Amino acid sequence: MEWPSVREFLGIPAHLTGKDIAIAVIDGHFPPHPDITTNDRRYTYLVKTVSTDVKPLIFHAEKEPWRNSHGLMTAAAAAGSGSLSSGYYSGAAPEADLYLLETGAFTTVEETESKFVMALRWLLKNWRRYNIRAVVLTVAYTIDTGLLPWQVDPIKVHCEQLAKEGLLIIVASGNTKELTCSGPASSPSVLSIGGVIVPQHLHEMSPYHGCQGITFEGKRIPELLAPAENIILPSPFKSAEEFEKHYTAKFDNLPDGYARTEGTSYAAPIILGCAACIWQANPEWTASQVKTAMVSTAEYKAEWYEAEAGLVHVKAAAMYPVQSLTHTYNPQKLDDSTAARRERDMISNILSSYNETNSRVSTDKLKSLMIHSVSPKVRAAALLAASSEITYIELKDLLRESSSHIKMAVLYTLHHRKDLWNDSIHYVIDLCKDEDLNIQYCAIKLASTIGDSIFLKPLINGLLEDAVQLRVSIFGARCDALQLLTGITYELEPEFQDGQCWYSERSTESRVNMALKWQQYIEK
Repeated sequence: MEWPSVREFLGIPAHLTGKDIAIAVIDGHFPPHPDITTNDRRYTYLVKTVSTDVKPLIFHAEKEPWRNSHGLMTAAAAAGSGSLSSGYYSGAAPEADLYLLETGAFTTVEETESKFVMALRWLLKNWRRYNIRAVVLTVAYTIDTGLLPWQVDPIKVHCEQLAKEGLLIIVASGNTKELTCSGPASSPSVLSIGGVIVPQHLHEMSPYHGCQGITFEGKRIPELLAPAENIILPSPFKSAEEFEKHYTAKFDNLPDGYARTEGTSYAAPIILGCAACIWQANPEWTASQVKTAMVSTAEYKAEWYEAEAGLVHVKAAAMYPVQSLTHTYNPQKLDDSTAARRERDMISNILSSYNETNSRVSTDKLKSLMIHSVSPKVRAAALLAASSEITYIELKDLLRESSSHIKMAVLYTLHHRKDLWNDSIHYVIDLCKDEDLNIQYCAIKLASTIGDSIFLKPLINGLLEDAVQLRVSIFGARCDALQLLTGITYELEPEFQDGQCWYSERSTESRVNMALKWQQYIEK
């Protein structure tokens, strides 16, 4: 079975390769694979952002074995050379210069936040020095799922700083249907990327099962689409057995060392590569102009209406009329009424000094707004700003609120206030079955952090419904929490294979079987 390359599928003109355009990819690890290292057509630099002496070093290829990693595939999707496929299965911009910002491994939300902030700070100091035009982040972490203001998230704060300075920030929106977004895609100034499924016949092209929704600031997720399933990327197999266990590789007629994969983690770097191609044709354009050109020329299909985003069209974007670029793309469909502007100004004022000692708004004023403001978003912002100072009695008035923004602000507050956990446990249990799946997900994550056995039964009771309803991220969060609470790990049956879609029948069967095992556990 044969599959098109990224460039062929998107119809990227042969002369647009990202030549002489520098782009950056942030990820945990980059192996010295020939597809992403320096060659005779471009330079690649490795930047270990957690080291004490952070300098870009020329990154040369080394002999296999190469470690198969998320970073290898994200970098290859953006600018892989396709060297092991005679150049065919290259990334979107095979001649772009690459800066690979390696954070090292990360396992917790806190560790992810710390290491990605270090990488973004390096960019803040150095992107102009090295003439880096754009960066992609594909991290999935869960401070929230887009329902809180960007000012409370250090990664989003740094993204906004970089975007304001003129760097194009591209972020994967996430791979599950039930959440608004995953990671920093909700940050107002970043370009959030969803996906389409690459078909064997173009007329059958369909949308990918990614995150979508409206953020706290009113931005719709995603804003632009790229290939997110049936993407051919480097996949070094360590053995024949590993090859045979791959979900698709043994059925495809692909060059050795390549396989189909999926995820907005690869759609987003494809957009990064597309941006490099557009800059090659229009080197004088700003980040805002490139973003405007890509979104304005994207191809829309009726069956993608729910996502309200179009597929990137590099040729059309590169030829976008310069006079049209005076009207820059604005992702937020803002209500321009006096009341709406006043609400936005109030929230901005409340959060302008977030995490600083001297806030512009007094704690007493924040507490008053938290209870008495007619705007749920203002109340949520006031709670976040006062979260270190409030008592349970003051918080209690908000526990009956129906607004998802307020509920998410309460969950965020509780995550950082262990002293409030005992009084709030039953509230968290209720939110684990909230009608808003974003709230369910983050409540389950908090239950996992609290670690009380009282959560066992509520967590298990929701598993089977999540499995049947294909709530992939919520099901996974429940299982993670149960493993932490009990120390028990059940294996998936049938086992998960690399390249397998989480929404496939095989995956659903595995989740149903897992749910039944946990039900047996609770019934003992």
